Amino acid sequence: MRSSKLEEELTVNLLYSAFIREESESKGAFKKVLAQSLTFNDQFDNVFIYVTKKSESVLYILKDNTPQLIKSFKYNTIPIYEGSNKIKRFFRYFPYKSFLNAMDKVIMNYNIDILYYRLSLPTRNLMSIMKNKKLVKIVEIPTYPYEKEYKISNRKFEYHFFVKNGYKKIFDLADIVVAVSAEKNLKVDEKFILITNGIQLDSVRVKKQNKKNYLNLLSIANVAFWHGYDRIIKGLYEYYKTNPEKEIYYHCVGEGSDLENLKTLVRELSLEKYVIFHGIKTGEDLDKVFDESDIALGSLGLHRISAGSPLKNREYCAKGIPFVISYEDLDFPETFPFVYRIPKDDTPVDISQLIQWYENLVKEHPNYSMEMRKYAEENLSWDAKMKPVIEKMKELVEKM
Repeated sequence: MRSSKLEEELTVNLLYSAFIREESESKGAFKKVLAQSLTFNDQFDNVFIYVTKKSESVLYILKDNTPQLIKSFKYNTIPIYEGSNKIKRFFRYFPYKSFLNAMDKVIMNYNIDILYYRLSLPTRNLMSIMKNKKLVKIVEIPTYPYEKEYKISNRKFEYHFFVKNGYKKIFDLADIVVAVSAEKNLKVDEKFILITNGIQLDSVRVKKQNKKNYLNLLSIANVAFWHGYDRIIKGLYEYYKTNPEKEIYYHCVGEGSDLENLKTLVRELSLEKYVIFHGIKTGEDLDKVFDESDIALGSLGLHRISAGSPLKNREYCAKGIPFVISYEDLDFPETFPFVYRIPKDDTPVDISQLIQWYENLVKEHPNYSMEMRKYAEENLSWDAKMKPVIEKMKELVEKM
C-alpha cells in the first residue's frame, strides 16, 4: 500500500500565487496574501509567495515569518497600471501570460505540492497549470458571488470574454475553491469552502481613545464608487445646513479611481473646511490619524456591486475604533454594539443620529477599544478563518 507524503514525513511545499502588485497604492490585497501565508507557514514546511511588481514578477520564501526574495522574472513589456479606461485595462494584462509561464516553472523547480491561487483571468495558460495532477490546487475567489462586481464596475468585457465560462472550468479543475463571502445561505458545490476575511492581529496596534469637543470620521481605502463615501459627504452637507453646535470632520486617507469625484463633490458643496484628503498614509503616520479619529467608515455602497467581506472592518475592530457599514457582515452580529448600520441605499448619512449613537456608545462602553480588540482576537484571526481550509488541504496531501 502506497504511503502518503505526510506519513513519510517528507517536505511539503506550498506556493501562494496572486497576480497583484506588491507596491500598489492598494496595500490591502498584499497584506492579506502575507497574513494568510503566515498562517500556512505554521502548518507546512516551506511557504513561497509569488506576486507581481510593475515590471516583473517576484518569488519569496517565508523565513522567520519574513518574506525573503528568491528570484525575479522580468516582463517582456511594461504593463500600464494607471487609468481606468478599457484600453489601459487591456494592456494591463499583457504581462499576465509571462506571470503564469514563470509560475509554471516555479512549481516545477521548487517541487511545489500545494498551489493556493488567488483567482484572476481564467486563461488557457492558467487552465494548463490547473490540470497538473501532481498538485493539490486551491483557488480563492476574493469576492463571491462575483458576477455583479464585474458587470457594474465597467469590466463587462472581462466578464463575458473570460470569466463567464472560464471560472467554471477552473473550479472543475481545482481541488478546493475558497470563496470569500458575506452572504448567508449560499448554495455551492461540495468542493467550495465559504469563509469571511480575517486579519493578522500582531501587526495592528490598538488606537488611543481621545476626548475632545468635536468628532473625526475616518476612511482608509483605495477609493472606489462602491465605498459610497459620497453618502457621508452629502450627509455632512445636510448636517451643516442646520447650523449645529458640534463640529464633525471627515478625514479621507488613500487614493483611487473615485477620489477626484469626491473632491469635486466637496468643492461643489463648499465643505473644504470639514473634509480633509490626506492621500496615502502608512505606519506611524497612519497610527496618528487613527488615534485622533473617533468613528471609522467601512463600505457605505457595497450594494452598488455585491455583498463582500471587506478586510477594513476587521482592521477597524482590531484597532478598537467603532465603524459604520451599510450591509450585513457575518462576522459582526446585530448584538455587536460597536457597529453603526445605515440603510443599504444611496441616501445621505444622518450625521445627527450617528453622533447620538456614538455618544451613547461611549457612555455604555467607556473602554470600547479594548472590548473590540478582545473580540477581534477571539473571532477574526486568519488562524481561525483558514482552519477548515487547512484541514482539507492536509487531507488531500495525505492522499498524494
